[in-house]
Amino acid sequence: MSTFVKLTIVATVVVLGILAAGIYRFNMTNDDIFMVMEDGQVMQYDEAKVKKHADTVANETLGTPEFAVPSEVKPVANASEVMLKLFSLNTANPFEIKLPEGGQSVVLTHFIKVKQTEFAMGDYQDGEVKGRVLLDYMRITPLNFDPALNPDTENQAPVQDDPNMQTMPFVAPFIVTTQGSGVFWYLGLFNLDYGHNTLNHLGSVMLGDRIEVDSIEPVYPFESPYKVAVTYRDRAPTQAMSEEPKIVKTIEMTVSESEIK
Repeated sequence: MSTFVKLTIVATVVVLGILAAGIYRFNMTNDDIFMVMEDGQVMQYDEAKVKKHADTVANETLGTPEFAVPSEVKPVANASEVMLKLFSLNTANPFEIKLPEGGQSVVLTHFIKVKQTEFAMGDYQDGEVKGRVLLDYMRITPLNFDPALNPDTENQAPVQDDPNMQTMPFVAPFIVTTQGSGVFWYLGLFNLDYGHNTLNHLGSVMLGDRIEVDSIEPVYPFESPYKVAVTYRDRAPTQAMSEEPKIVKTIEMTVSESEIK
């Protein structure tokens, strides 16, 4: 066989090999391709790409400030469970309610459920009289005494520019019980000072004995003289106190940043 023929055969074999390799690569899917990950794990090409992208996104997300792991919140000795749950304030300053009769301050210490309604509660003793104070915290109603805000925000708490002077005045109904049968409802005026993590009880107005409060709403337009309306159910004078209150009544009270009447 001549040298020319040999060279021709060799060249033909090489060309056919190249063509075969090209056809194989063209028809090969990603399922046939594998990658070795940084942790030594061997994965298919598509799965490796997805994992790598997910790792990249996770690393970038964790690096942003809003997803950064916050520093541990320092515990506060004797922190108020009520202030933490109601206002997210981790403080030892308590939620105190002044008894309308006598003015003794009662600290709300824990929660109790009565007829499917949860109250913040505190016990007290005034001389020989023992009783409880229960705050219907689900009916806390913020008051906005700032006329500069839009009407749509009138039911929100006013926030001042100085973060150390942010306050939230609000009204809320509470119950005072004694060793007797009375269950006396009041509407209290309070002011929450976020700058100092303190809460002040400014005054109260009696609503009735063993009534059922339905709603508390600011009277709009909420401007001076500011008023709030309380709708509740009471009994007729001839009805026994053991009967369910069904007579709907509404009472309006005047409020300011310092008093309720």
